Amino acid sequence: MNIKLIASGSRPWEKWVGYWGLSYLIDDTILFDTFGNYPMLARKLRKAHVDIASIQSVVISHDHWDHIGGLWTFLEKRPGLDVYLPPTAKSAVKSRVISCGGCVIDTAGIKTLKEGVLLSGEIMGEFNGKPIAEHFIVIKGSKGLTILVGCSHPSILAIARKAKEAFNMPVYGVIGGLHLFRSKIEEVYQCANALKNEGIKMVAPTHCTGWRAERVFKRVFGNGFVSLSENQSLSL
Repeated sequence: MNIKLIASGSRPWEKWVGYWGLSYLIDDTILFDTFGNYPMLARKLRKAHVDIASIQSVVISHDHWDHIGGLWTFLEKRPGLDVYLPPTAKSAVKSRVISCGGCVIDTAGIKTLKEGVLLSGEIMGEFNGKPIAEHFIVIKGSKGLTILVGCSHPSILAIARKAKEAFNMPVYGVIGGLHLFRSKIEEVYQCANALKNEGIKMVAPTHCTGWRAERVFKRVFGNGFVSLSENQSLSL
């Protein structure tokens, strides 16, 4: 199983130049989130030598603009694709997916995307005092589960525990945005140590994790910390 980071941006200056969001590609066929805008997504896909005709489905972790912004033009270029959304995603988002040529797939429960790659089902979180639905990808491997997250609004610890309980397997790794860029350092240490105590061996934080938090995770996880750059891949 191959996971490639297509695009990741979350620093303040990146927001002002339109470089904000997240996107991954799994085995060249499943696009996980679509960055904040299509021109940048398309540029990064070209740089990674990705033929968009090979992409068979799109998973949107949650309906915030920086994860869904590139979807609309992408669907116009690849109509007919299944787009997996949390069931309580905004109705306007679902309607726009359809109007752009996509097929909405609600993920009320666990769904299999391909052998060894599953969707978690919806888990609720909070953002700016309002509820937000999110789901994540689970990859089954010989070492355990690896979870691929968008922003971890429900908290990465809650997500890891949900995966462990739902699949009755230990969580080996965590990849993606951990939404700790505004957290105090002591809170980040608590989070990192809690994940380690859960038995997690590998972390590859990106996007909204924040560079300070990434340093903490590197200290806590040592060789288990993976610094993943754009156009780099992890094999599981």
